[in-house]
Amino acid sequence: MKKKDKKFYLSTVLIIVTYYLIFNCVARLEFVDQLSDFEFYGLQILLIALEGIAATVVLVKSQGWKECGRFQFRWAYLGVFFLFFILMFVWVNITTLIFPSTQNGSEIMKEATNLTGISYFIMRILYGSLIAPIVEELVFRGLLMTALSKFKKYYVDVVVSSTLFSLIHVLQYGWVLTDFIVYAGAGFLFCMLFRYTRSVYWPMALHILWNTFLIVVSLLVFGY
Repeated sequence: MKKKDKKFYLSTVLIIVTYYLIFNCVARLEFVDQLSDFEFYGLQILLIALEGIAATVVLVKSQGWKECGRFQFRWAYLGVFFLFFILMFVWVNITTLIFPSTQNGSEIMKEATNLTGISYFIMRILYGSLIAPIVEELVFRGLLMTALSKFKKYYVDVVVSSTLFSLIHVLQYGWVLTDFIVYAGAGFLFCMLFRYTRSVYWPMALHILWNTFLIVVSLLVFGY
């Protein structure tokens, strides 16, 4: 294995581990309890944004951006994009009917009821519908799936990406199998759209659209 490739794979692992630590360890640090909501959410957004920047830098330096960072518009891609939105809608509704609410989803709704003013805008709008989807797609589709592209013949890139994507959303609240299934299924759809379009921009757009859709529905139904 070339030295350049080793650096790329090592950087990928470090970014994934750091992503996990941000969600599972930072909130438990003593000084965090002393922060206001605005300061805490600002810190979280800053750390996540740095993850996205780091993933982009690693992709560019490794030439991986040439594989996943190009955008090409085709009507077929647009059609598949909306097809995947429908599939996401169906998947979420089916799992909502047969599984309990996910801990991640319940916690988000709980936090939303306590957010007001600028804190609401930062966490629900800026972070929830824009920053989080962009960074998650950069890390789990752009970076991770590109790192595993040599094994895509056996769909190892899809399995690993959707699994780690799900674990990031699940482990911070404790292991629940049904929660894992819900997020792994969503991750699988993002992965397949990435593979079909060969661009991180399409799953990124789908993720942004889906999260925005959920926020709008929450506002219309619950008022927050």
